[in-house]
Amino acid sequence: MKKVSLLVLLAIVASTLMMAAIPTTMVRLTMINKSGFDVYMKLEGSAVTEAFYYLTVPSGDRDVPTIKVFTVMVDVYKRTTWQCNGLQSSGNLLVDGNIRLTFTPCGEMACWRYEVTDQMWGCDKGTPVEVWNLHRIAGEPRYEKVTYWKYLAPYGPNFVVYPWLAGTVAWKNAYLYSGWWNFSCCTWAYRIRTYRLPYGCAWRYQY
Repeated sequence: MKKVSLLVLLAIVASTLMMAAIPTTMVRLTMINKSGFDVYMKLEGSAVTEAFYYLTVPSGDRDVPTIKVFTVMVDVYKRTTWQCNGLQSSGNLLVDGNIRLTFTPCGEMACWRYEVTDQMWGCDKGTPVEVWNLHRIAGEPRYEKVTYWKYLAPYGPNFVVYPWLAGTVAWKNAYLYSGWWNFSCCTWAYRIRTYRLPYGCAWRYQY
C-alpha cells in the first residue's frame, strides 16, 4: 500500500514539475473593430501550451469603434479570422507581448507614404540617384492594422480582339483570370483579388 501511495505521490510531483516548466506568461491582446462587421478570431496554440481561444468583437465603425481586451498566453498561434461579413482568412499570430490589432473599415484602402532613399546606380555604381518607394501604412509592430477584403479587378481588352497584345503581361497572366466579359465590342478579363494588411514578414499578424 505504501508503495502505491509513493508512486501516486511521485506522479503528482512529476506532473506539477512538467506544468511548471511550461511558460504561462499572460499578455494583453487588444482588438479594435472599425470594420462595420463582427470580427471572430480562433487561436490554436502550439504543443507547448495547447492553448485555445475563440474571440468575438462586435461590429464597430471609425467613429464608434468596439474595443475588446483579451488575456492570452504567450505562444505562436495558428490563426483563423472571420471579418467583413464572414470573409475567412488564416495564418499565424505571434504573441510575444502585448499587441493591439485594429480592424479597419471593409473596402477601405490603407494610407500610403513615400520614402526617399539615395542609391548609387550606373555601371560603376557611381551615379547618385534619389529613389522614391511607396509604402502602405500598416501600423507599427505592436499596433497593427488588419485589412482583408475581396474586390473585382478588370483586365483587357484581350489579345483576341487586339492581336498585338499577345505576349504582353496581360496575356501571360491569363491563367489567373476568373472569367471573361464581352463588353463594348471587346473581350475583357476579370479577376477576383484580395486586399490585405499587414503584408510582409515584419508583423506579428501573418497571412
